[in-house]
Amino acid sequence: LDLGMSEATKIMQKRVDRGRMKSQKMAEVLTGITPTLSYENLADVDLVVEAVVEKESVKKIVLAETEKKISEKAILTSNTSTISITELAKVLTRPEQFCGMHFFNPVHRMPLVEIIRGEKSSDATIAATVAYAAAMGKSPIVVNDCPGFLINRVLFPYFAGFSGLVNDGVDFVRIDKVMEKFGWPMGPALLL
Repeated sequence: LDLGMSEATKIMQKRVDRGRMKSQKMAEVLTGITPTLSYENLADVDLVVEAVVEKESVKKIVLAETEKKISEKAILTSNTSTISITELAKVLTRPEQFCGMHFFNPVHRMPLVEIIRGEKSSDATIAATVAYAAAMGKSPIVVNDCPGFLINRVLFPYFAGFSGLVNDGVDFVRIDKVMEKFGWPMGPALLL
């Protein structure tokens, strides 16, 4: 918990130092974070973003346990990058209040967030999750539940191109530097 708060403080302090955030806003954000290891502390939240390891069995356990502890009005989301939202929803009693919310790394620099609609996700759940992402300063896009969602479908050919360049003898460090100069926050080698 301390490590997480320390990282949040460090990221926001850099924004303050660069003039992208006021100290008062940083204090407000940090005050609004309540680190916890207990499901019991989730009773009054409006929206939960599950972000455990990318393993379906683990996510299903965490999602089912979380749903038991949150209010009946709360929205539950998963930060999965590849696992079917419809499949994850099968362990839930309120699948209409569940959707995907896939953030991209590094989260504090990447504005895009995929909002993934499962077969049973309600329009109200999708709308509220889009609004939540936008309120965080993110750029949400709504996609249907399909293999790889949208971005991973685009990303795999990008990685294939990277692999081809490396196989042709191009230095992977050079490729990363070129992509960063192009405007990407990180190159394909670092992303992998």
